[in-house]
Amino acid sequence: MHKSKKTHDKLFIMVEKFLASTPLKHAYINFFEKATLEEFEMVGIKENDNILHAGCGSLPNTLISLARNFKANYFGIDIDPEAVEIAKKVVNEYKLDNVIIEEGDAFTYPLKNFDVIIVSFGLNAERKFFERLKNEAKNGVKIIYRKQWDFLNFIYGTKDEIPEGFKMMTYHKRRDFIKSYLLEKSD
Repeated sequence: MHKSKKTHDKLFIMVEKFLASTPLKHAYINFFEKATLEEFEMVGIKENDNILHAGCGSLPNTLISLARNFKANYFGIDIDPEAVEIAKKVVNEYKLDNVIIEEGDAFTYPLKNFDVIIVSFGLNAERKFFERLKNEAKNGVKIIYRKQWDFLNFIYGTKDEIPEGFKMMTYHKRRDFIKSYLLEKSD
């Protein structure tokens, strides 16, 4: 992984943990809610969908925003035990009984029961995870794959490529320089 991407990820984790411990978390979630809802228009979330966010972090604003607006079952996992405990408290503040936060590793967590899987920009070893998705996720699963906007590729040392075994259905550019691809497994 490129050094600037690692630095970005560490800073983002620190900022989210700080924000989650202050009243600013509500402003943060509200600020990004519209962008999240616009992003997920391309998914078409249905009632009773099971949605997994791999790498939800300590401030699971994506899950909170979605759960406040769409009836579905939401699951957030993160490998960082401290982030998980903080995220659980934040979700409890919003009284969302359809959001479950668990400590979990994206490389071992069961995938086969999910209708939508969100791959965070901060998830490391993406290729390895996409190999798991290809082999273990159910057919018809919708995958939101978050990357940076194209013009930032040189900073993060990444390319704008679709993982092997998947096809891009559409994409959405968020205002926060995140580009979200809607992917499906290809035949």
